[in-house]
Amino acid sequence: MVLGNDMAGIVTAVGGAVTAFNIGDPVYGVKPPSTDGTHASHVLVKAAHLLPAPSETDLQALAALPYSFITMWLAVRGAGLTPQNARGKNVLVLGAAGGLGTLALQMLSTWGATVAAIAWPQDFGACREAGASVVVDSTDKPFASLPRTFDATLNFASWEHERSLLACLRDGAIGHATTVHPLLGNFDELGWVRGALKTMSDKRSHRAALPKGVPNYHWTTFRPEPAALAELRQLVEQRRVHLPIGLRVPMTHAAQAFDHVRASGRGRALILCSV
Repeated sequence: MVLGNDMAGIVTAVGGAVTAFNIGDPVYGVKPPSTDGTHASHVLVKAAHLLPAPSETDLQALAALPYSFITMWLAVRGAGLTPQNARGKNVLVLGAAGGLGTLALQMLSTWGATVAAIAWPQDFGACREAGASVVVDSTDKPFASLPRTFDATLNFASWEHERSLLACLRDGAIGHATTVHPLLGNFDELGWVRGALKTMSDKRSHRAALPKGVPNYHWTTFRPEPAALAELRQLVEQRRVHLPIGLRVPMTHAAQAFDHVRASGRGRALILCSV
């Protein structure tokens, strides 16, 4: 199995029906999960899943964005937030200093939302720089001190805190979404039928915990989404989203990239493939 969903590089060939790109164009984009991943020197990808890289942009760094951004965008939209309704809304983000959380802070603040970030103290500065208006210390029982007045909540960190986040929503709030949920684990552990029944039961019980009048409760899984790619392109061209790069290694040293991730190293790890 070849891992990887994100990529950035130079177009070396195009299909006969492709008109959006030419050989030599710098691009970045994403592939759906498959056995044909992007940790490779050459990647075959649908033109609809690619974006043109802006000039004077670090092309390698763009490879860190698409998978995380699309997953985050699907969660934000699953919670019911849009560019049209986000302005002035109070949004709470758990896992705000990770890749998904950082991108959420950047995008939601651009949309005009007021964002509270739950993070470790060493990440307070990064969260504020990304767009957080309020930063909450995750080491000191953060949910005990939070008001129950948020319009939306997002969970990018811990399933065990799911109900605590739901309790932070006000009555009539917009909604909640999580990217950390037991859906895949249920199928792995119980199989397709029992896993589906367990998943429906888990979702039903958590949906029942929503405050009165909250319409949206969403478990997010990644899929390529054209509207998310369009949003990513706009924000990249406006230089409103980025993720820090902590490591760049050639394919021959790819193990170092995986070690970096396992050790929770700061910044994203990039695998560089020369041809």
